[in-house]
Amino acid sequence: MKKLIAILTTLTLLLNTAIVSEANAGAAEPCAPCGDTEIIDLGDGYTVEYEITEINPHARASTKTVEKTADFKREGVLIATIVLTASFSYTGSSATCTSAYAGYSMYHGWDYSNRSTTRSGNTAKTTARLSKDIYFNALVTLTCSNTGVIS
Repeated sequence: MKKLIAILTTLTLLLNTAIVSEANAGAAEPCAPCGDTEIIDLGDGYTVEYEITEINPHARASTKTVEKTADFKREGVLIATIVLTASFSYTGSSATCTSAYAGYSMYHGWDYSNRSTTRSGNTAKTTARLSKDIYFNALVTLTCSNTGVIS
């Protein structure tokens, strides 16, 4: 009887550990080619840092939802963060952006205008004019290949 209780207790603990591990797996994680930060010099003291993160990477194999975070800086000081979130479906021979939306956070007196978020074919993009004492146009894009590779 003691052996049976010990075996049942061990099995219960093992099963609970697997369930908790799988539940945590749905959290945001970098996608396979993603997760690295790409820094681009825009000139005149402006830079943008991009990072792509896949949301729920364990979802259905033919769909992906991803976020691209763009941190815009002027002389090293963060002035804006734009997060473009898009969902894609792909078949191996085609890909389609099924939804797209963007969130904007502005800092140090900067503002945005002419904001637009669109999707067309396998691409999602958001654009805006960022301004304070001067202005520049910000662009963030996400593209999905026919095989589900995000860029």
